[in-house]
Amino acid sequence: MAGPVDAFLKISLAVSLLGAAGSVGYYYSVYLPARDVQMDNERRLEEARADIARKAAEERAQQERDAAEQRRALERGAAQVNYEACISRVENTYHATWASNCKGVAEKVRKARANCTLGPTTCDSIHAAPDPGPNCSLPTTIASSINASMQQGKDRCLQESKAGLQ
Repeated sequence: MAGPVDAFLKISLAVSLLGAAGSVGYYYSVYLPARDVQMDNERRLEEARADIARKAAEERAQQERDAAEQRRALERGAAQVNYEACISRVENTYHATWASNCKGVAEKVRKARANCTLGPTTCDSIHAAPDPGPNCSLPTTIASSINASMQQGKDRCLQESKAGLQ
């Protein structure tokens, strides 16, 4: 009986070796290449995701820079509008003050003339009627004061504008 058992063992050993060789062959010829392809695909996918995330972050950063620049431009525009409005108020106050002083000086001269006891020609020459309109010429002290006040107002507008832009 040694013959058939011996042949069976030889065949079993050969089949076992063929199975082991087939398993090793499958591992190296099918499984490893498929796994490498899958790993390459996953690596490329991760790189693509990272690239997309980087581009999205760059776009967000650019949008934030654009929004910040737009806010700064709006702030500069608002500051310019505020500055111009301030200057306009100062100039309006200047013109109103000038006109009011013209009226006041003319009224004082009219009262002095009315109270004048000298002859009409003498009173007319001493108390010449000034222009009561808003474009009259005022005494230097009054005109200087009004002009200085306007310049101070313009300087204040400029300081406020600079403070708002910083």
